Formats: sequence, structure tokens, C-alpha cells
Amino acid sequence: MPARVLDLARRSQPVVVLRRPGIARLFALSVVGRAPTGAIGLLLILRVRELGGGYALGGVAAAGFAVGLATCAPFVGRAIDAAGQTLVLLACASASALALLAAAALPAGAPPAALVPLAFAIGAAHPPIESCMRVLLGRLLGDADLRHSAMSLEASLQEVSFTLGPLVFVTLVGARSAAGGQAACGVVGLAAAALFAATRESRAVPGGLARGRAPGAPLRRRGIRTLLVAIASLGAMFGANEVALVARASQAGHAALVGVLLTIYCLTSLVAGVVTAHRRAPTAPARELALLFAAGAVGHALLAAAPSLRALAPLVGLAGAVAAPIFALLYALAGRLAPDGAVTEAYTWLGSSLFTGAALGAALGGVLVERVGAPAAFLAAALAAAFAAAAVWRRAASLEQVEEQDR
Repeated sequence: MPARVLDLARRSQPVVVLRRPGIARLFALSVVGRAPTGAIGLLLILRVRELGGGYALGGVAAAGFAVGLATCAPFVGRAIDAAGQTLVLLACASASALALLAAAALPAGAPPAALVPLAFAIGAAHPPIESCMRVLLGRLLGDADLRHSAMSLEASLQEVSFTLGPLVFVTLVGARSAAGGQAACGVVGLAAAALFAATRESRAVPGGLARGRAPGAPLRRRGIRTLLVAIASLGAMFGANEVALVARASQAGHAALVGVLLTIYCLTSLVAGVVTAHRRAPTAPARELALLFAAGAVGHALLAAAPSLRALAPLVGLAGAVAAPIFALLYALAGRLAPDGAVTEAYTWLGSSLFTGAALGAALGGVLVERVGAPAAFLAAALAAAFAAAAVWRRAASLEQVEEQDR
């Protein structure tokens, strides 16, 4: 019996994916390479405080990082499509690391506002390892079921990165000094990006893929535009929910439990992503995506009705379970719908929309918490998911057929 179970495990789709040459190594490097991303915003706030600034300026610095990332990522993605992954990843990782080290090296007494332009530079040059990883998965895996499994694993590992980053660089390294945490982010990010770019698989991606493509070519595809609306709404759901969780825990007198609640949210997403990785590729991905968003709307609406933190915790897990499966479908659809020679750019547009939506959701959530209360912010997260469900359902046809020509 144990031998049969072991044999079935070896033949499962996730195991088959990870046993393909180079895949496991690429996954490991991409997890390490993107781990600093989830910590940089928090470290910027803490670094502003170290230099004597207030939380408002810290928020501006964190926003500067997000704005740099959101506005410049598509240009970096297009550069990768034009010149290949290796040189662009190395250049971006080096520039971003230098900006992080410069922020860490600011002496005591330096104006805290000096961190704002550095934060923008950190985000603008941030190497899009996650987008490169998704491109490589599409190139290395020809079978649709294996690609679906790989994208589900990738979405799950994204949760690992965003949990690991704050834990290592903020809680462990940054506990003594935010400057030390920033320096560690720069060194680890550069090393991981360099190792990723040096892999045979990354170096094999040819340059010149974007030749003949106008800037913003992915945006001419109706399906890609639908995905951008969906992922921006997903980001708004995340942003509003995070603010609501902070407020709910603080109002209950247990602010320290915010980390626990967010971990539950990420862990259930991770588990759901691993479960999804064992499934075959869906025959109607757009409709499944709409249903997942609808489930997310219901899950986040239930959070508004939770009478206590004890009741809130399992509901947080329920609400978070849709995240990785949604990401897996979004990534798979983007890879299929993007025009040839602009796949990396398409993925970076998704990232920009996600960060923009998250910023707007957090801002709206903050206003609702102050004026109405945490339940209103949870409901805003639910409405964002419901809007995405309606948009995807209404435009399902644009997601289920590949356009022959850009429009």
C-alpha cells in the first residue's frame, strides 16, 4: 500500500512539473528573489521613523515604491521581450539594490524625505522575476494540464514569498535596524536575480521578441483588458481587507493578532493553490474565474458580520482560499491571450494593475474604517470581488478566444 501511494504521488501533476529539468531550481530562486518585495514598503516606513520622520511621510515613501513599481514595470517587461531576460534582470536588480543600499546608508540626521525619491527608484528598477518565471513556465511546459498545475504552484509560492519576506527582513533582520533590513533586501534580491538570470532556461529566452510590436501591445487585446480590470479589483479586495483586519484587531484590543490573521489568509490561499495544482486545466476558465471571484465576494462579506476575533479567524481563512486559484487562472489566461513577443509585458501590466488596485483599496478602506467602521471596509473588499466576477462573466467570450490580430 505505501508503495502504491508513493507511486501515485510521483505521478501527480505537481510532482511531474517539479521533476522537469530546471523547474524546481527556478521555483526556488523566484521565491527567494521576490521575497524582499513584500518587505520593502514596511521597511521604508520603519526607516523613515529611524530618521525622525512621521508615519505620514513613511506612508508617502511606501507609496513611492508602489508607484515606481506600478508605472515602470510594463516598460521593464517590454525591455525583456526586446533584449531577453538575462541582461535586463541583471541591470534592474543592480539598480534596485543600489537604491536600497543608498537608503540604508543615509546617516543619522539626514532628511527623512530623501527616502521618497529613493523609494521610487527601488520600485522603478525592481526586477520582475515573477513575470519572467511565468514566461519560462509557458515555454518549458507544452501540456495544458501541466501548465495549469505549474501556474497554480507559482501562485501558491507567491504566498510563501509574501509571508517569508516580512518575517525575515522585517521581523528578524529589521527588528534591530530598518537600515539593516533594507541592506539585506538589496543583497538577497540581487543575488537571487543574478542566479535566476544565469540559469540555462532564462538565458535561452531570445531577444528581439518585441520586434514589430508597438509599446502597450497587450492592451490592444480585449481579453487582456478584461484581465486588467479583474486583477485591479482583486488588488482592491486585498487592500481594503488588509486595512479592515488591522482595524478590527486593534479595536478588539489585540493589534498583535493582525499578523496571525494575515498568515491564516495567506496559508489557506497557499493550500488551495496546491490543491488546484492537482486538477486538470479547466475547460471554461473564464466562467470558473467568475465563480471564484463570486466566492471571494461572499467570503469577504461574511467577515463584516463576524461578532468577535475568534469567529473572524476561520472566516478569514475561508475568504483567503480563493486567492491562489484566482491568480493561477489569471496568469494562465494572460499567457494564452498575450500577443506573441509581448508576453512578459502582459504579465507586468497585470502586476501594475494589482498594485494600483491594492493602493486604491487600502485608501478607500482607510476612509471607511475612520468614518463608518471596519465592517464597511470588509464590504468594500466584497464589492470589489463582486465587480470582478460581473466583469469576467460579462466578458467571458473575450477570455476564451485568442484574437488573431491586435485591436
